[in-house]
Amino acid sequence: GCFGGEIDTPALDALATDGLRFTNFHVNPMCAFTRTSLMTGHTHYQSDNYRRSVPIAKIMANAGYQTMMSGKWHQPGHPMDAGFEQFYGFLEGQIDSWTGVGYGHETIREGRSDPQPVPDGWYSTDAFTDTAMSQIDGAIDAGQPFFSYVAYNAPHTPLHAPRENVEKYPSRYRDGWTELRKARFARMQKLGLLDERYHLTDPQAEVRRWDELRDVDREIEAERMAAYAGMVDRLDQNVGRLISHLRARKVLENTLVVFISDNGGDYGNGDPDTYASQKPWQPGTHPMVSNGWGMLKNTPWNWYKHSMAGGVRVPMIVHCPSLVAHRGGTILKHRLHVTDLYPTFIELAGEHYPDDDHGRSLAPLYGRSMKTLFSDASRSETAIHDEIFWFFDTTTNQRGLVSGQWKIISINDSPWLLYHVALDPAEATDLAAKQPEKLAELVNRWHEFAKHEIVAPPGALQPVAKDRQGWGLHRCRMVFPKLLTVSPAEAAMDVESNINIELEFAGTADFSGTAHKQLQLYCVSDPTTPIWHSDPDEHSSWQGKRRLVFDDLPALQPDTTYFLTCDPGWVKIDGQPNGPLNDGAYWWRFRTGAGRD
Repeated sequence: GCFGGEIDTPALDALATDGLRFTNFHVNPMCAFTRTSLMTGHTHYQSDNYRRSVPIAKIMANAGYQTMMSGKWHQPGHPMDAGFEQFYGFLEGQIDSWTGVGYGHETIREGRSDPQPVPDGWYSTDAFTDTAMSQIDGAIDAGQPFFSYVAYNAPHTPLHAPRENVEKYPSRYRDGWTELRKARFARMQKLGLLDERYHLTDPQAEVRRWDELRDVDREIEAERMAAYAGMVDRLDQNVGRLISHLRARKVLENTLVVFISDNGGDYGNGDPDTYASQKPWQPGTHPMVSNGWGMLKNTPWNWYKHSMAGGVRVPMIVHCPSLVAHRGGTILKHRLHVTDLYPTFIELAGEHYPDDDHGRSLAPLYGRSMKTLFSDASRSETAIHDEIFWFFDTTTNQRGLVSGQWKIISINDSPWLLYHVALDPAEATDLAAKQPEKLAELVNRWHEFAKHEIVAPPGALQPVAKDRQGWGLHRCRMVFPKLLTVSPAEAAMDVESNINIELEFAGTADFSGTAHKQLQLYCVSDPTTPIWHSDPDEHSSWQGKRRLVFDDLPALQPDTTYFLTCDPGWVKIDGQPNGPLNDGAYWWRFRTGAGRD
């Protein structure tokens, strides 16, 4: 709420009212990468899976702090190998919040013990708070300072929350993501989080238009976002419990509390046929939200988790009455990165970053202490952290760099985008074509850093593609083996009404044994009736080709969003069959232009 959201978060709002809000705080585009930076003070690829880092918990333990963790690890090894003396939680990336079961069917573990089943009535957010409070009590009773890392699973998918927390929210989301994004933007302006330089960005065609959805789909979508809201609501209640506990133990005044998210707003989608049956209060279900809701979460920026736009901008709240000299509720707009927390904690503990670790070479710290900002806001907005480098190696590479007043982004290996963030902080206007020299300067700097400062994976140093693909190409590449490009491009806008459907592969197509498997085109407003389909066999003209061109489509309606689906095994590329394109977890969407008189 204190950052403009419509979910009830009174505990976090109170923390911000008494403390500081940071509106220019950056993380990395994925949860695990951000956690690496939080634990090490390095970018993910600088750290090289901790081979060039000393985890923060080890330094805090050396400084005399009891170090404790409750929740999600999602890092190499075990938390107790990284310096945490106590641990309760899970090692993987996500769990069922009712059963504690994760990706690899592991459950919750305590310390170095083997995973154990959770008791009846267990809920992750409540349990992690209970444990954190108990761990803190042990340190207080022993007369020692504590370093407590509370890493909630919430609100990661699956979106699980008690029924009473979820059912208060569907009505708040029935106006849809477009109107609610406008409402959030207005609240953010009113709260003083955004000024007149910010312009609300418009989504591309990967986001379905709310007014094009059927009534039944709009209701389902409202309920899906209610699951997320209920999970955040319950998270806020537990933050309130934790803060109240610190207050009751008379340590809140002298405890630095930092609240952040580990990446920007996400989406999951899943299989559309199951959306209505995924109940967040039932164990074993897997509720997720659409990317329209992901755009809402990242207001006013574009895109989502994994991107260098909305995926790296998150709220941060800092609270410590004995340390923070500013009036409660102060908003600071200094550019910061999650790596800045590590040196801040070290400085507060009276420690220093070591030159080496028992002869092991360490990477230089990427972050810089922000402690001075807790008492002095007069420094320039880029005084602590000016340049921030990003790379994320997914099915297609995501890259970004902000330096001084400028920022560059490459989405899915597409040509670089350039933004003047001093004048356009919401990154609404691409200036790449108008400022080629500035673009070249920043691209060169990105490659210089990637070459010399990180342990770069193979894809990092490859040049970007010549053709632009919007968000979602990586979803198609998860489905189609060796896929290079699609046309119309993913998320393309203003597509002509008379088009061909094209797929280009780095291997040859084989349609033998694929009878009754189809590629189909639908209009978003009628997701049950295809307007075109293709069912090639081994005798078709596309057999053995690398580029498939379907030119028998009907004329499309103007100003309309379309999507394709594809049965598993519709084609084999170099012998490998495709997976399901379902307009849920894996989609290919585009939108036609408004047409001409």
